[in-house]
Amino acid sequence: MNLIKKIKNNRFIRGLYFLYRDYFGNLKRSNFGYIADDVTLAPPLRIANPKNVFLYGNNGIRNADIMTTNAKFIMKPNSGAAEGLRVTTGNHAMILGRFYRTITEAEKPKGLDKDVIVESDVWIGRNVTILAGVTIGRGCTIGACSLVNKSTPPYCVVAGVPAKPIKFKWTIDEIIEHERILYPEEERYTREELEKIFAETKIKK
Repeated sequence: MNLIKKIKNNRFIRGLYFLYRDYFGNLKRSNFGYIADDVTLAPPLRIANPKNVFLYGNNGIRNADIMTTNAKFIMKPNSGAAEGLRVTTGNHAMILGRFYRTITEAEKPKGLDKDVIVESDVWIGRNVTILAGVTIGRGCTIGACSLVNKSTPPYCVVAGVPAKPIKFKWTIDEIIEHERILYPEEERYTREELEKIFAETKIKK
């Protein structure tokens, strides 16, 4: 066994490496695709390919595991997550006649990796997992320990494994008033849009 392999297999050295990576290595703001000045980062943070992570302001992540090898994780302004957020923007490829662990990123079929987007004014509870291709709608609350594998309508309380909408956070009139105070007119949902969203959303009984 050569020296490099011995070093890689040494548990003490590997432990030091992962300790450094999780508590110091992922705090370099210059490594991110974008990070606003008022974003809070609190270790431990395990971020694969931070250049694909975009944090747009007045938000933060702590004790998080963000896997963004080939697609992006985007958190828009004024959103946040409790400890234990897990995000993966990719999937393992399956190719006939190959063990999945032998398939390189370059060999993966297109479409397996998809962006994860958290819209503004979202609160994500503790130990939530968000899978590839999911968009969390504006104003949502995601219950603790949820597994989110499908995109969510705006202003929903979403929870479960897999996560499903369990109620709307406010009435249509309350959402309109909330957005009137906080958003420019061109960014607000109209009453018609909200009525359609309410009508099409299946609420978990």
